[in-house]
Amino acid sequence: MSVPTSRSESEPAQRPAAGDAPRGVAVARIAAVVAGAVGLLLCLLTPLLPVQQTTASLDWPQVQPNAQSANTTASLVSQSPADLTATVPCSVLAHAAQSGGTVFSTLPVGTGPARNLGLAVTVGAPGPGQAVTVSSRNTVITTAPIDRARTCSQLRVWSNTTNVGARFEGTDIAGTIATENRPVMGGVFTTLTPADVAAAGPGLRLHAEIDTRFELHPAPLKAVAMTIGLLCVLASLVALWLLDRRFGYHRRTPHRTLRQIVRPRPVDVAVIGGLVLWTFLGAGSSDDGYILSMGKVAPEAGYTANYYRFFGAPEAPFDWYYTFLSHWASVSANALWMRLPMLAAGVVVWLLLSRVLLPRLGPAIRRYPLAVWAAAAMLLAFWFPLASGLRSEPIIVLGTIVTWAAVERAVATHRALPAAIAALATGLTLGLAPQGVIAAALLLASSAAVLRVLVARRREAGLAALVLPILAAGAVIVPIAFRDQSLASVAEAIRIRLEVGPAAPWTQEYLRFFFLTVNTNDGSLVRRVPVYLFVMCLFVALFMMLRGRRIPRIAPGPVWRLVGAAFIGAALLSLTPTKWTVHFGVYSGLAAALAAVTTVAVVEAARTSVRNFTFFLCGMIFALAAAFAGYNLWAWPYLWGVPWFDRQPVLAGISFSGALLVLAGLTGALAAWQHFRMDFRRRGEGGLVEDGTVDDAALEDADLTTHTRADHDQAVRGRRRLQLASLPLVVVLGMLVIGEGAIFAKAMVSNPSTYTVAKGNLDALRGDSCGMANKVLVETDPNADMLTSADGRPAAQALVGEGSHGFTPDGVANELKPLPISSAPGQINMASPITQPFTSTAATAGTGGGQGPKTINGSTAALPYGLDPARTPVVGSYGQNTVPAELFSDWYTLPSRSTDRPLITFAASGSIASVGPTGKKEYGQPVNLEWAERRPDGSLGARGSLDPIDPGPNKPWRNLRFPMEAIPATANVVRIHVRDPNLGAQDWVAVTPPRVPRLRTLQEVVGSTDPVLLDLLVGQQFPCQRPMAIRNGVYELPKWRILPTRKDALSTSSTWQAREAGGLLTVPDTLLSTTTLPTYMSGDLARDWGDLQKYTPIAENAPAAALTIGTQTRSGWWRQGPIRALTNQTVKN
Repeated sequence: MSVPTSRSESEPAQRPAAGDAPRGVAVARIAAVVAGAVGLLLCLLTPLLPVQQTTASLDWPQVQPNAQSANTTASLVSQSPADLTATVPCSVLAHAAQSGGTVFSTLPVGTGPARNLGLAVTVGAPGPGQAVTVSSRNTVITTAPIDRARTCSQLRVWSNTTNVGARFEGTDIAGTIATENRPVMGGVFTTLTPADVAAAGPGLRLHAEIDTRFELHPAPLKAVAMTIGLLCVLASLVALWLLDRRFGYHRRTPHRTLRQIVRPRPVDVAVIGGLVLWTFLGAGSSDDGYILSMGKVAPEAGYTANYYRFFGAPEAPFDWYYTFLSHWASVSANALWMRLPMLAAGVVVWLLLSRVLLPRLGPAIRRYPLAVWAAAAMLLAFWFPLASGLRSEPIIVLGTIVTWAAVERAVATHRALPAAIAALATGLTLGLAPQGVIAAALLLASSAAVLRVLVARRREAGLAALVLPILAAGAVIVPIAFRDQSLASVAEAIRIRLEVGPAAPWTQEYLRFFFLTVNTNDGSLVRRVPVYLFVMCLFVALFMMLRGRRIPRIAPGPVWRLVGAAFIGAALLSLTPTKWTVHFGVYSGLAAALAAVTTVAVVEAARTSVRNFTFFLCGMIFALAAAFAGYNLWAWPYLWGVPWFDRQPVLAGISFSGALLVLAGLTGALAAWQHFRMDFRRRGEGGLVEDGTVDDAALEDADLTTHTRADHDQAVRGRRRLQLASLPLVVVLGMLVIGEGAIFAKAMVSNPSTYTVAKGNLDALRGDSCGMANKVLVETDPNADMLTSADGRPAAQALVGEGSHGFTPDGVANELKPLPISSAPGQINMASPITQPFTSTAATAGTGGGQGPKTINGSTAALPYGLDPARTPVVGSYGQNTVPAELFSDWYTLPSRSTDRPLITFAASGSIASVGPTGKKEYGQPVNLEWAERRPDGSLGARGSLDPIDPGPNKPWRNLRFPMEAIPATANVVRIHVRDPNLGAQDWVAVTPPRVPRLRTLQEVVGSTDPVLLDLLVGQQFPCQRPMAIRNGVYELPKWRILPTRKDALSTSSTWQAREAGGLLTVPDTLLSTTTLPTYMSGDLARDWGDLQKYTPIAENAPAAALTIGTQTRSGWWRQGPIRALTNQTVKN
């Protein structure tokens, strides 16, 4: 598909005849053909050329001297090994039969995952029916009575892409199950002692080939071919430049010096200043941590893996930009440093728009300066919410604008080299992400004009000499995208993504627009406004072009290409499998140009009738009303301190959306009145300029004495009307952009003592580059800072003091399930079915109740936060449903005040009354901390009480907080007072003794060397923490996990990173146990910033396995068989 082009753009000027060409031109023609053909061929062959695969295998046993166990860990990124074989001498089975046990398992013995996901050989307990059982994923492969197992020579077990099986050799006992039952491998675990393993000799062994199909690098042949191919492409472009010098069409244009081009104008200062300020105030996206972690682990992984999902599949063929960011992050992972490329991209986009493309649209852009301001405001309105951060959208916008500028240059000068540059830019943009198709849309929309240029020049230079270098330039992306991957590996990566999902067909493209109307941060009003206005501008420009074939003083060719690119881009974007609203950011450059065209179009329409302008104003206000029905939502943690994040914008009780809707109705009524009025009154009669045409000459000569006073007044009113017509887009978009900057600045200024993204960026300039890690305070040992009774009573008795009734050690519910949280559909990286909301009642790890060891006062309730049952009593009112319950604890002695002990806290569960940070009241039972001044004689002086800061949610365990600064300096004792007058079964309270913890920053506790599972939302805010590595297809075991808020952790982290989808949670789900540590945000104790969890291995004394590493040359089409999960996927949308 292509769009119309003006005749003047395709008319060639006088050029030298072909026969007049000097010998050098003939050489250039031959070089262009030969080098272009060779370069094109080698580039296209790159995916098929051989690669070298890094292979890895695990052999067991690996018993170290003086080892306490024979276990070893190796959590595979692909979950299942490519091939596994094991042999067990039957003498080992006979020895194990003495007490029973597990000969080997691929997951820790005795756990649920070992039974449900692992492969295991187990020997039953002694007694009747004792047998040896081989099972995988809770499916029995075969079983043999112990008497028969003693008579075999060995047990052989295997798992591969054909089947999973076992055979007791020397007997007829064998079995196989389908390959979909291939096990998850987290290492090799056994109940055999190191002495038992040593005694078994070499017959006891397990060999696993780890799936490293994506750990590839080019073989020498491929490296040479890519080098030669790229050099040939470069040579063909040089030859094309020489041909352009001889045969190019040189249009006479006003000469502008370099100083004139680079001279800053007020609009340049506004745009570039806005981009710089936004880089500090709020630039970022929800994917920043995702991309940063991918880049950090890429060097050790050997390729740019998706990391959080898809079984370690590579980002190829869309990885060259992420690879660049990986190298960029090696200098510093600081947020400001990481955003510099995006800032540079924004500046270049604006310079190309303002210096090259907007002038190309026609003289009207220069005639109406507000058109340029409209373009600037539209660019920033798109850029701030949709093209900021580390995602590829900013670079896609840059690639799209470079493509368009190169096309316009090719059309204007009849040169082929700019067309080749456009093809190169399009290819590189396509290699950024699937939504890079927007650049291809521009190329398609411009195809007619470019083809006319090539056809017009075919006689002088020859069509092959012109076309082959252009095709070769477009093919440069192929060796870049496949530089370290093969055709088969990329095909498998794409297959995994489509199979695991989320993925939607092109017929569901409407979902992208539906998600824009949902009240999530992906459907925020700051995204709706620019997108809605862009759509409006697109149809205004299209209507004006179709109605009059052109807009006065606007060049029709560039505008048709612009409009065509927008529509073709929408069609191509429907082919992308994901439908996130952030993809609208790729329209930033086109939307800015359309805003300028629309401003001129509206002015020209208003020139003949004010009715046209009123109709436009009505449409714009209606679009704003629809946009402001959304919330001012931003991703975690950018929303902190931002107003209206939980409701529609309201001022003095009046909804912005409602007011705008009323205003749109009134404006529509005015437009209708103006329309019908025109039918009953002759245009211009009575000197009413609103019904007449504004004459340019009248505007320019309004002050001449030859005109009458009426002429003068009419011209002045006309000028005012045209000025008014050029204002709406600028005013609306400008206010939006200024408002976005203002609310982020306000969030920083109004929260000076706590963390905001803007404050973190400013701190980075002062040398504190660890972001939130220096603001989150961690309680490392809750047991050490528990207060003691002022009366000297034991801890088990002090929690229930005089006057208490109804609170007992058994008064804690077994299941502490919170109210469900819900997330609307369409949120990026939320992997529940994309058209359905997500709901969950899960609690944070360790806070959901259950049974545990007996506490010091006899309770069997499982305690949270690492509280030691041997030192921590707990009492509650659960089950006391006949009379009201009340608790007065003993008075506890406060320690001396210090800066590292800023609060009093205690763990509590149940339904507790509190007031949230937004002023919302939570229903529950009153819980207070009472303070007093205890005199030496034991009497009490001044007294008072504090309401808790409760982070919620109700029911699960959480730490109630009381700032130490709220307690007078003379107070030296505190006690807990709880009243539970409600007799309902669900209204109860449980508490533990108060603590005054010594707090350390998360940076001090976690450090920069321990491996950390950084959830996909948090990585950018914790740049000093090291993500758990991937080495040779094996995950490094993390020691910590950092999560966002509970809602984000459940809806995003737990779904996107899920084991079923090949995510990072495979490791803690199968190998680790979790303890949530008490944490607090410095300067804002009420803020639910997220969580810090500590991991401990389930299988103790299980070192990381030693792997055998090798190299194998593979062809470009070599396949290893599908990743196991693709045969039994349960999370596909």
